[in-house]
Amino acid sequence: MRKKTWIAGAATAMAIVAQGTAAHADTTGDQLKGGCSLIVVKASPVTGNTFNGFINEASVSLDGSNNPTTATVQCWVQVNGVEAPYTHLNTGGFGFEEGSLSTAYTATATDVVQLCQQVSFLDGSTWTAPDGSVGTYCRTI
Repeated sequence: MRKKTWIAGAATAMAIVAQGTAAHADTTGDQLKGGCSLIVVKASPVTGNTFNGFINEASVSLDGSNNPTTATVQCWVQVNGVEAPYTHLNTGGFGFEEGSLSTAYTATATDVVQLCQQVSFLDGSTWTAPDGSVGTYCRTI
């Protein structure tokens, strides 16, 4: 029974990871597969420009030899380049990082809303983002 539960849990974790960012390595070969995701909906016409939802993070961290390594992953929402209050999620772990945060933020139709991710590894190296920047990546949502 435990084996079936573990297999189902691993399949679920990998499905979550697949929704995150693509794998990227730093100069030492450390890599992160997965990452931050955001699920939000507009609260209601009455509340105006408030969005409610969850910031999620699920990732696998590997060193240059494809062995598990320790990583810290931070996720947050930015509105017009400023971190939205109460949207910061900080996770960490050895080989697998995961977490979720119930959150809300305010944004109008003309505001630029971004989901940001920052990663650091045990050896002090930082993650290379999909756009080539080192350490932090923000994508417009």
